[in-house]
Amino acid sequence: MCYTCNPYGKLYAQDRQISIHQTRYQEVNTVPSTPQPSSEEKAATVIAALPTLAGLASDAPGSHLPDTLVDSLDRAIRRLRKSMIRPPAGLVPVPSLGRQLDIAKIFACDAVADLSADGATVTVKDVAAALDLEHSTVSRLLGEVEEDGLVVRGSDPTDRRRTTIALTDLGRAVVSDATAMTRFFTRLLLSEWPREDVESLSRLMGRLAETVHSKLDELPVQAMAEFCRVHPEVTPGAASGATGPSVP
Repeated sequence: MCYTCNPYGKLYAQDRQISIHQTRYQEVNTVPSTPQPSSEEKAATVIAALPTLAGLASDAPGSHLPDTLVDSLDRAIRRLRKSMIRPPAGLVPVPSLGRQLDIAKIFACDAVADLSADGATVTVKDVAAALDLEHSTVSRLLGEVEEDGLVVRGSDPTDRRRTTIALTDLGRAVVSDATAMTRFFTRLLLSEWPREDVESLSRLMGRLAETVHSKLDELPVQAMAEFCRVHPEVTPGAASGATGPSVP
């Protein structure tokens, strides 16, 4: 352990020695027990005992949609998701900065702008929720954005424990540039589409986003209820892997 590189190395080493002694004590004083199957082995046992999912009832929700149509939509969504989570470039040209900026920092500025649009106080927790990232990750990201002069941190007057985030003038300029760039990219991508098709796409994508947002958390429960309705020989506990399969 290099204490020069890691100032907490000594404490870590001491904790490690204590942990080793405790482990050895437990090994000596613990009565051998029967090996328990791993979670993967339990899951494999349950899955092997379950009836096929292809046996769902023909009157299940959405049964009016043929498999070919559902599969085609699923493939399109998967392709779109891959493109969204792996953008072609991590840096975006920003005229107000006179240089490129990491797209993650632009997303952070966009989130602050959206959250503060109505004059509300924005905290690190709010930005983390908007970006669907861990608080610690967003805190580090905002630290870098602050070094770039795009945001300033402060303290919530109603709760000093909370750190507030606000855009600077330069940060607002970056958001404006990013919006213009996004519009340029979208127009470029859809330049060969008729306006009517783009209007339909916008309407349907908005509807899809709202549907997913409102129903996504319910899907596992509804799917399990339908599965157990079609296959009454399987209990909900067995199907979820909580107690093991309950089949004839």
